[in-house]
Amino acid sequence: MRLNRRFYFLTASACFVFLLWILLFDDLLLGIWLGLVLLLFISFILSRISLAGVEVKRISRIKNQEIGGIFEERLEIKNNSKIVKLWLEVIDHSIILSKISSRVITGLGKNKVGLFSSTIILNKRGFFQLGPTQVISGDPFGIFTASKFFQHSNYLIVFPKIFNINGFPLLPSAELGEVTLRTQTTNTTPQAAGVREFFPGDPLNRVHWPTTLKRNKLMVKEFDEDTQSSVWIFLDSMIGIYWREELPEPPSFDRNFAPLSRSPKYQLPRDSYEYAVSISATIADFFLRRNRLVGFASAGNVSYIIPADKGQRQLAKILEKLAVIKGEGKLPLSQLIEKQIRNIPRGSSLILITPAIDEHIESLLETQRRKGYRSIIILIQNDTFKNHENYRSELGEKKMPNKISVSFGDNLETVLSNN
Repeated sequence: MRLNRRFYFLTASACFVFLLWILLFDDLLLGIWLGLVLLLFISFILSRISLAGVEVKRISRIKNQEIGGIFEERLEIKNNSKIVKLWLEVIDHSIILSKISSRVITGLGKNKVGLFSSTIILNKRGFFQLGPTQVISGDPFGIFTASKFFQHSNYLIVFPKIFNINGFPLLPSAELGEVTLRTQTTNTTPQAAGVREFFPGDPLNRVHWPTTLKRNKLMVKEFDEDTQSSVWIFLDSMIGIYWREELPEPPSFDRNFAPLSRSPKYQLPRDSYEYAVSISATIADFFLRRNRLVGFASAGNVSYIIPADKGQRQLAKILEKLAVIKGEGKLPLSQLIEKQIRNIPRGSSLILITPAIDEHIESLLETQRRKGYRSIIILIQNDTFKNHENYRSELGEKKMPNKISVSFGDNLETVLSNN
């Protein structure tokens, strides 16, 4: 409950009139004083019940959205009480929507529902809680104001931009094969190895019943490990190595709803780390759509290690991490690779995304190449983000072996596909 200016004015007036009545004993002054006291009491009661029975629901069909997309949400305010709500002000305190002005409902009757819809253009990746929602009301005289917060469990994850590339120069097609692994497992794979005697802990659904009946003891099927090589994406998230234009953070919505259909196509900001994150998402999507095993590793504000796997679930895991990761890590890329390489099978491919290459990284990759790993470096050219006008004349069209150079303003679909 909040006291407004009128409360203090009316309270002071009531005290003044009461003092005059004590001095003059005038019945008119007594009536005025009683009227002011009654007005304050009635206003207090009305403000106390102004939010009784109010229910707020947030409805959104999509909880995951790519940056640059349009997010739609509906807000329902229902009056479950028998008293008509003269006015309700609704304020959304979501981080992504906090700059949208409040909305007001008037005359909300019994069991009636007020509807609001929000259409938002997303231009910032991240994890956003939708809520809380604040509802404000009060008495008709504006003396008291009542406020109530409604917490919600809804959330929105904004993924980085994914570009549709039709190729990637990781390896020649003939070399993108598999490395034979002579490791047996009871997990189902395309490579059947034989049968063996049952051991405690083996899954019963792998029992080979014909052999079990023949030998009169439990026998289980055994398979070779899946021999498909994996692709590992290493994103350098070391603090201080990326360049970002120091501008006010752009809002995550566009209130000019009318021309949404004519909205310009989303473009990556002048932020080299956002380019790196988008490239990571694009490459993961490319290989997972081709049924490859993809793993991800980065040491940003939090270290993220996602073991190699296939399918849409794996893509969702990687995109969720890329949505919230920040370039605030303290672990150099070379140390991250050294820690993780022992968990990566030989024959796998390493994709490094970084703005800085030193001799340690190059010698590390050369060592791993001799052990059977293949690698490619995607080099983010920080200088082009600082001086966009002259970067092409400085870099020219130079191509580097096993490296892809990415500059500010490049068409990533073309750069990643054609190198």
